[in-house]
Formats: sequence, C-alpha cells, structure tokens
Amino acid sequence: MSNFARDRRAPVGESAGGSLAKPLGRPQRRAFDLIENLAILRRPGRVSDAPLSAVELNAAETLMSIAQAMAPTLEEVRGIAARHGIAGTDEELLRHPMVALAVAERFPYRQPDRSACRAYYAAHPEEFRAPDLYEGGEILIGGDVTDRDWRAEAYGRAERIIAMLHYDRRVFSDLLITAAAHAADRGGRIGPVACGGWESEVAAPFFTLKAGEVFPLPVPSRQGFHVLLMERVTVGRPRSFAEAEAEVIRRLVLRARLAAAQRHLESLTTDHGLPFSGR
Repeated sequence: MSNFARDRRAPVGESAGGSLAKPLGRPQRRAFDLIENLAILRRPGRVSDAPLSAVELNAAETLMSIAQAMAPTLEEVRGIAARHGIAGTDEELLRHPMVALAVAERFPYRQPDRSACRAYYAAHPEEFRAPDLYEGGEILIGGDVTDRDWRAEAYGRAERIIAMLHYDRRVFSDLLITAAAHAADRGGRIGPVACGGWESEVAAPFFTLKAGEVFPLPVPSRQGFHVLLMERVTVGRPRSFAEAEAEVIRRLVLRARLAAAQRHLESLTTDHGLPFSGR
C-alpha cells in the first residue's frame, strides 16, 4: 500500500510544520484513489502513518486537482464508449469491462518497483516463455476449386498424398519434388515460425497439428488444395527476468490503471444514483 493510501486514513492532527492538516472531503478522497499509486511524496525515513505536512498537503491537493481533471465524467465515458462501438444504458456502460479498459489510460500510476515485478514474474512463469516454434511443410495442388471436374481430380490426388504421408512421412521431400513437376503445383517447408506468424489461408489448420501429424483432409484455399504436415514443435524456453522485465512492468501498470478506472466508474454510479453490481 502506498503512503498516499495510508495517509488518507491517518488521524488528522498537527503537522510537522505546525499547521493543522485538513480533513479529506469526499472529492479529495476520490482523488486520492486516483493517485494513490504515485510515489512523489515517498522519501526515505518518512513515517507512513504521520499526517501530511502543510507543504505535502499543498502538493497533494495540486495532484488531486490534476487527477480529478484527468478522470472522465459520465458524459465523457459515454463518448469513449461510443468511439469504441460499445452501446448500452449508463448503468451497463459503467459496468462494461471494455469501457474500464478504454478509460484506464486516463489514470495516473506508479512505476512498480523491482521487488513487485520479480514477485509477479515468479508467480506467472507461463506468461513469460518465448513462443513455441512450429516446423513443417505443405504441398499445394494448384488450381480452381470452383471447377468441379478439376476439384474432383485434385482432391483425389491430395488424398493419395495424405495416405502416403500417413504411411511414411519421410517421403515428404520426394513428394515435394514430384509436386514441383506440375506447373500449377508447389510446396515447401514452413517455419520455424510462432503460432500466428505464418500468413496463409491454411495457417489455422496447420497450427492445430501436433509433431508428426498430417492434416487428415486436403485443405482448400483460393490457390487449390493443400496437404499439411507438422514435423516438429519446439517448446518455447522460459524468458529470464531481465528479458521479461519490460513486459512485467507493462502488465502491472495496466493492472493498476484498470483498478483505478473500475473504482472511478463505480463512484460515478453512486454519484448519478445508478445501481452498481460488483464485479
């Protein structure tokens, strides 16, 4: 918890500078919610439960004014939702997770410290692996799939190739040479490539295969029929903390901003007399 969050609940009393720290009204408390992750007032040796000094209170009030100006009004929320194609009543918009995500960038945040980043990295190792790499091949029997006569002949050829690969996938290279003898046919090796990294009409069925598998049916495209083979899948290695640190920071910042946005949207439902159901 930040010093701001602790200070917000601290008893109000005489400050270190001798002036009386003012109690925080509701608008100020809401502004504290928006900036509670800021580290501007944190300094070595600060007693976290002490009330704000006059200088700190003035700085906090300035920051709160800035934060309140950044927080969207209900009217602005409606506009943001409309720009993102999100429709609904005010109550529905203020509960919509995509609206919270859309307004999250309006909220200030504190850069997470390294210990928080390391803790998140250690707790979510699967999120920080290098992508799996896929290697395989395809044979394309090229032609017009809307031509009924050609389609029947080509589909039969593709089925025979699939049957041969099921029997012995090592003949794939020989079949590539045979396919190359036909002017409309072609094929080749695929990868190594991460899932989503191959731009092809037949990429989706290719990435469903496991190592050693042949797609059981000819796959049609605008180019013809494809025979797909997955030769190997190399599991992505775990990324070191140094490699993943920037991504960890990005995720923690987004999480902090999203939490602030959700709190603000909840407060707007209260301000405008709308029912609010918790997430």
